[in-house]
Amino acid sequence: MDAFYNEVDADILTKEELDGKRKLRTLCETRWTSRADSLYTFRVALPVIVSALEHLRQDGDDKAGQFLAAISRFEFIIELVTTEHILQSIVHLITYLQSKSCDLVEAVRECKLIIDQLSDERNDDSVWDALFDKAVTMADTIEVLPSMPRRIGRQVNRANHPADTPSQYYFIAELTGRLLDNCDRFQGQNLIPARLEWLTAECLDKLYETYRHDLTDNQGTFNSEVQSWQRRWSSPDVIEKPKSLKASLSVTNKELYPSIFAIFAILVTMPVTTSTTERSFSSLRRLKTYLLSTMVQDRLSSLALIHVHREMDIDTERVLRSFALAKNRYMDFGY
Repeated sequence: MDAFYNEVDADILTKEELDGKRKLRTLCETRWTSRADSLYTFRVALPVIVSALEHLRQDGDDKAGQFLAAISRFEFIIELVTTEHILQSIVHLITYLQSKSCDLVEAVRECKLIIDQLSDERNDDSVWDALFDKAVTMADTIEVLPSMPRRIGRQVNRANHPADTPSQYYFIAELTGRLLDNCDRFQGQNLIPARLEWLTAECLDKLYETYRHDLTDNQGTFNSEVQSWQRRWSSPDVIEKPKSLKASLSVTNKELYPSIFAIFAILVTMPVTTSTTERSFSSLRRLKTYLLSTMVQDRLSSLALIHVHREMDIDTERVLRSFALAKNRYMDFGY
């Protein structure tokens, strides 16, 4: 790390762009907002990192040489620029999804907007040109030539990648993968009466495949139930259609639509993200230390509730009175 600090101090432009950050951040597996910041810091400090690794390699550090060879490739640089661009596009959405008051329907709507934005960028050559120019500029600072993996006329063991240009190989392939990952996640929202017009046969098949372990009917019965559900809400007598999961669940007859009721119940109780669960794990880690590992379950649960819900008004006098009167004690608490 001393080598990195020295290189940062010597490079005035990089030091100013890092805005006081003199440490590389770990690429966190769970915190996506931290990932975006980590990639930005790494991209800005890339010339400094390469210079520091070169000094370490000259001093006989084998790992530094391996790291230097890994990051001194144009493939790594263009993937770094592309991934950072995608994460910067969704960083505000990630922050919103981590809030406790996040609504699933609103979250899906915002995710759809991001998917549409990335789809437009996939077909916009100007976006790729700007990213490619940025990658070329970065590569030039560390003396790396722009390139893409070679293609041969006769491939024996595996097919060539279906790309003829760096744009097709890097940016379009990366965006296509991210879009396919996100388009299949929110099928259950289309059962909401206000969104039934987006419920296609393909979506219905994916919906049943996702929740079939929680449903008691086979796919044929499920499809008939959904058709009855659609006819109910397409009737001219319907004045207003529910637009949220909670409202949809409240108007769903469990006897007439058991599968739809089960899906709505799952979606209502399911958190939008894992942030709430991770907060509980973090609270438990802070409470159940090696000094307090023998506490009983009631005490642990009570401490966790107090720790998580800090807005609760605790009557300290009542707590002290209960503690003092629980059993005979040597110390006089005045109760």
